[in-house]
Amino acid sequence: MYYKKLYINLDRSPERRQNFDESWDRFPATDGKDLDNHPILRRMVSFWNIDPNEHRAKCGCFLSHYRVLEHIVGNRFNNVIVCEDDAVQMNELPSPETLGRHFCYLGGYFSHIRMTEGPLKDPDDFPTSKQGLNELDRHTHRILMTMSYYIPSWKLAEQILSWIDSCVRVRAIDVMMHGLAYPVNYYYPAIYTETDFETTIHTKGRTKHPNTHYCLQ
Repeated sequence: MYYKKLYINLDRSPERRQNFDESWDRFPATDGKDLDNHPILRRMVSFWNIDPNEHRAKCGCFLSHYRVLEHIVGNRFNNVIVCEDDAVQMNELPSPETLGRHFCYLGGYFSHIRMTEGPLKDPDDFPTSKQGLNELDRHTHRILMTMSYYIPSWKLAEQILSWIDSCVRVRAIDVMMHGLAYPVNYYYPAIYTETDFETTIHTKGRTKHPNTHYCLQ
C-alpha cells in the first residue's frame, strides 16, 4: 500500500522526531512565537479570552495544518496521513481504500458538542463504534485534536482550504474541522495515540491523553 506520510514538527523540537522513520516526511511547523502582527492573531476568536502565549501557539498550530493542506494541494498528493509530532502508532494502517473517500480521524478523543461540558467520560455517552471505518455523528459528538488524520485526495484538501478561506473568523483547527461541509469519518480503534511529550500549546500542560478508544485518560 502507498501513503504519503507527513508529520508536523517545530524546528525547536528535534527530540520529537524519534517516533518517525524514513517512511515519513517532516513538515516544518509554524511557530506561534514568530507570528508578530500576523493577521491570524486577530482572526482567531480566542484573541481576547486566553493567555496571549497560548493564543499564539494555537495560531501557529492552525497555520501549520493550513500549510500542510496547501502542501498537499500544491503537490497533488493523494492518500495522505498527517500526524503531529506527539503521535505514536498503536495499530496497523489499513489500505487507503479501507479509510474511504472522506476526511478521517485516526486518533483524538470524543467530546460533547458543547465543549464547555468537556470530553466524554461516561461509557454510556460514547457512540457505538464498529471495527474499522465509522461516520462521526456531528449532531451528537465531536472529535477533538488534529493529532492524526487521513486526507484521501488533494482535491478534498483544496475544498477544505476554500471553506476555511470563506470563514471571516477562525477557531483552533480541531474545532474548525467539526464544521466541515462534508462527511467526517473516524477509524476504530484509533491507529495513533498521543505520547506524553510536554504540550507546546497549553500553558498549564496536559496530563491526560487519548487512547485507542478515543477516550481521554
